[in-house]
Amino acid sequence: MKLQRGQKLCKNCNKINGARSHACKHCNGIFHSATGKKPSKKKQVEIDNWHELVKGDVIKVVGRSGNYYVNDAGERMYMSDAGIYTVVSKDSTGLIVHTTEGGYGYIYMGEEIQSALMDNMYRSPHKLLRVKTPLNV
Repeated sequence: MKLQRGQKLCKNCNKINGARSHACKHCNGIFHSATGKKPSKKKQVEIDNWHELVKGDVIKVVGRSGNYYVNDAGERMYMSDAGIYTVVSKDSTGLIVHTTEGGYGYIYMGEEIQSALMDNMYRSPHKLLRVKTPLNV
């Protein structure tokens, strides 16, 4: 089997993965670097239930998630900014956050819905990672 550019093969399950993967998406086997070292254990934890977030939690919004539109070529163009945010409060469909640059924002976390104004625009939940939990909770 010839691998294409940007792919690597898992030695455990013999499945193809992305070249930058640290672990196999099929069997969770760990890939070692060219130097033979294991990747760092400092992995951020994905947030499964955003309703459990409280004021002061520091979260990371993963790029290529959230609200998007579909261009003429059929590609998703994401409109949300990836980055680190601090939770200020929440409502029934999302989080009000404070940015590291000093502004405020809203992170939609509800069900994916199509815009009533444009047929190629969608509100979609964001993928979140936990960075830090506040000390007073």
